[in-house]
Amino acid sequence: MKKIKLALLIILSVIILAGCGKSAKEEFFDYTKKNVTENSSNDISMTIKDIKLTADMKDSPEANVMVTQLKDIKVTGSMQHDVSEKATNTKLNIEALGQKIPLEFISKNDDMYFSLDIFRGISKIASQFNSELPSDEKTLSAFDGKYLKLSDADTLEIDSKSATNLTKEFQKEVSNYFTSLDEERFTKENDVVTFKLTKKDVVVLAEKFNTLSKSKKEYKEFVIPDFDEMIKNLPKALDAKFNLNTKTNDLAVALTSTFDKKDEGFIDSIEVLYNYKPNDKQVAIKLPAKKEIVNVKEIEAILAPYLSDELDEELDEELDEELDGELDGDFNMADDEFKELVKELEKEDFSSFSAAESDELLEEYEPLLTEKQYKTIEKIFKNK
Repeated sequence: MKKIKLALLIILSVIILAGCGKSAKEEFFDYTKKNVTENSSNDISMTIKDIKLTADMKDSPEANVMVTQLKDIKVTGSMQHDVSEKATNTKLNIEALGQKIPLEFISKNDDMYFSLDIFRGISKIASQFNSELPSDEKTLSAFDGKYLKLSDADTLEIDSKSATNLTKEFQKEVSNYFTSLDEERFTKENDVVTFKLTKKDVVVLAEKFNTLSKSKKEYKEFVIPDFDEMIKNLPKALDAKFNLNTKTNDLAVALTSTFDKKDEGFIDSIEVLYNYKPNDKQVAIKLPAKKEIVNVKEIEAILAPYLSDELDEELDEELDEELDGELDGDFNMADDEFKELVKELEKEDFSSFSAAESDELLEEYEPLLTEKQYKTIEKIFKNK
């Protein structure tokens, strides 16, 4: 999760860099400044241009089938920004494995809403892999037209205010970094300005982000754990080439990742193309109505029958493993093991369990527990 947050912050910060002037470098930053200081609406797309297999996998039928499926993935959509309302609406359609999946984010100020229309498409794809995700019409229709408010305290594991403040500070760091780059890295031919971002740039920005996260107590939750290991595990090479047409304001980005042989994967390199093209579809950004917004608990209630079955199976498997390890049945769980068990159980929601189901689980745990431990588990099952 931390890696995802880092990647998103870096990409977004590059897009909103500020500047002024007429050199190739300054023209590039004029464009990015305009996109955040004025209302804008862009058509966006993503395609996988090329995937190269490692030498030992080039003749593998399975690997080639997977490459074909990956190259068939396409993303199209639009992104709209209303400066006066501090609102953004991003609508995407993802085509993958024969399905079209809608993806929508709406944000205003610090609030963000995520469309649950995506669930129907994900369920269809999951069914191709024998997943246990619900696929009945009653369950799927319960998600149609609904939105999850991501900024709710019970949805995010992060403080949204701290995240906003950190993002603003990080954007200043990014702006200063790119302002300091040599003019030679920005070239212009006809109306097209070209700029290249390298792995070295990504590492520098990642280091700046982590240093900033450590600078204030309110940012400590964003500090990247095992930072050095994360940097070490980046692809061997990362290159992002930006081509900006200063007449049409079309922006094309080619991102190429090259992997090290020691990673033991089947892909040698992958090139992904992103395109941003201005359109005239600017309309008022409408936030979801109150009746269209659901919270995490409501989603869990819809999925309860499926989640309960899955939890039963997990608990049964864990219990069987522990019982299989006993020779004489005269065993009590060690304190440290019991603490871990309690921690895991407290994360689960047993509100959908009937009294009979709770009693059945307690009976299975009883041989493993002391009287005191048993009472603790009983309280968890029956009070949730």
